[in-house]
Amino acid sequence: MKVRSLRIPQDMDQAIEYVSKMEKTEKTQSLRKLARLGFEYYVAKAYREGKITLRDSSRLLKLTLSETIDILLEMGVKGNIRASDVLQSLNTFSRLD
Repeated sequence: MKVRSLRIPQDMDQAIEYVSKMEKTEKTQSLRKLARLGFEYYVAKAYREGKITLRDSSRLLKLTLSETIDILLEMGVKGNIRASDVLQSLNTFSRLD
């Protein structure tokens, strides 16, 4: 794990303190958790906007596809796969038989 040094605004420090008290953890662990949640939100937003694929999202989050789908669903992000994409995939598989 790398060590980074950064200045944290007062409101963010209060948020870290709040999470630390609520979850009975150390501030550094709370900061890591909040940073992870922020990154998950960032990736979910990029996926929702069609800037990255589900596979890209999964790779960035270092999760399986199903774990990534679960996180996206928890955040209210629906898949960006169209019915035409599914039909095209089914046609491709049927030709392989």
